[in-house]
Amino acid sequence: MATRYEMYQRLEVKQPGEDLNRGFLAEVCDPLWFLGRQWQMGEHQGEDASSPVSVTYRASHQPVDPLEGNPEQDPLLIPPEALIESEPDDWWTPGRRLRIGKAASVSLPPVASADPTLLLADLPTPYERFNGKGYDGRRLYARRVELGLDAAHFSEVPATVPVDLWDPAELCYSARLTCAGRELSVPRHAGGHLDWYSVESEKPLPLPEEPLDAVTVFPGRMRYPGAPHPRWWQIEEARVDIGGFPPDRSHFATMLLIDLVVSHSDDWFLYPIVTRAGHAVTLHEVVVKDSFGEEWTVTPPVDWSLFRVAGLAETSLLVFPTVTTPLEGPKLEDVVLGVDEDANLLWAVEQRVHGRDLPTPPRDAFERREPGDPVLSTERKRYEYQPSTPVYPHWHPYTVTEVEGRRRFVQGRLADLAAQPPVLMPEPQARVLSDPLAQPSEPAHQIEPSTVPTQGLRLERRALLARGTDGRPVLWTQRRRLPLLSPPASHLRFDVMQEALTAVS
Repeated sequence: MATRYEMYQRLEVKQPGEDLNRGFLAEVCDPLWFLGRQWQMGEHQGEDASSPVSVTYRASHQPVDPLEGNPEQDPLLIPPEALIESEPDDWWTPGRRLRIGKAASVSLPPVASADPTLLLADLPTPYERFNGKGYDGRRLYARRVELGLDAAHFSEVPATVPVDLWDPAELCYSARLTCAGRELSVPRHAGGHLDWYSVESEKPLPLPEEPLDAVTVFPGRMRYPGAPHPRWWQIEEARVDIGGFPPDRSHFATMLLIDLVVSHSDDWFLYPIVTRAGHAVTLHEVVVKDSFGEEWTVTPPVDWSLFRVAGLAETSLLVFPTVTTPLEGPKLEDVVLGVDEDANLLWAVEQRVHGRDLPTPPRDAFERREPGDPVLSTERKRYEYQPSTPVYPHWHPYTVTEVEGRRRFVQGRLADLAAQPPVLMPEPQARVLSDPLAQPSEPAHQIEPSTVPTQGLRLERRALLARGTDGRPVLWTQRRRLPLLSPPASHLRFDVMQEALTAVS
């Protein structure tokens, strides 16, 4: 077999020398061509813009004090949502109520002959099967001195409990924190995510007494999804086209935003600042050094700011260890509130209590009419008195009443007039429809009229689980106020005489 040889020729660049410095100089043999290219691209019409090379700043970090002086409620460790929304009994989980109740009941009578007020009750699903079948550790702890129980059974119970910051009249949270001797208020928190924008202050934070160390960092170009690349010969994401949907002349703000993103997106830079969770960070000095070696002192604008806590200086910002995606349990309570203009009442409708849905029976279930024989022409018709509209269970009225010179919605109870004799309907079971500080001689619950909007609102109560900055789990019960599309209505009508289904001969 003949052997075949193929010959190739290749041109190789011969390195004239081993010094690479001349190559790094990037000498141009035809600078006029580059000037012409810059003229063609319109670069001669621009300005000499430098790029930031380094940033030197001085910042102070002032911690937020524990809530109500409770060391267990430390904003440095616990998320602010858990601080503000916790209930006093959050520590008493169903498992602890069962376990401690069983251990502390060794000297108590058997469950069959026990005091019903000491037994388990109101446990959420799926623990409702234990209701009335064992001692409640939480109730035994509250009456441990009266019952003469051994304190060793309650050694793990925390000495202090969170303060209930829920306002039952306003249906929101209100809290007051302190930082460096300044008061930070959290007004009308409706539940849910909480961050720096939820806080207000009366005056700026004081200046630090000790000198601050300068920190030098390196800035980087700001990046966000869909941002144009700063270089020409870079392939951008094809799925994002900011200018693909140009606005019409009525959306001038959108046009300005698109122009800012497309034309000036590479003019924004970010630099890192070392922060601490649960602290108020204040920038006292920021100096930027550009690529020309010049230094620029950066100050915040005085007429506009995007990230600013109301009442604090433009250079201060609160950094909280907020909860992004907590584990949410099923709804323990779900209540709908709305003003019924026809009935001149505020209705509170319980839809879910103790983790179980409360279905509303159909309307015809309350009419209590039995079908009779057909009425003959020689017989007389008989009429029945139907008072008002049927009474639905779990519908609780609030009447407008003047309390201490203020108009408020005061909780009442309906009477089932269809029953003989008439009886009162059951009281509300949801905890969001009660005031734990109400005296026996006072109404069980009052609501400010301005709290409930025209379209109504929804109240939810559920358990949440997250982790603190130390890695420990944090469990709390959240009450949250949500908007509603339309309020509940009872379709009120006047009392009528309705024809009976049986006649009188």
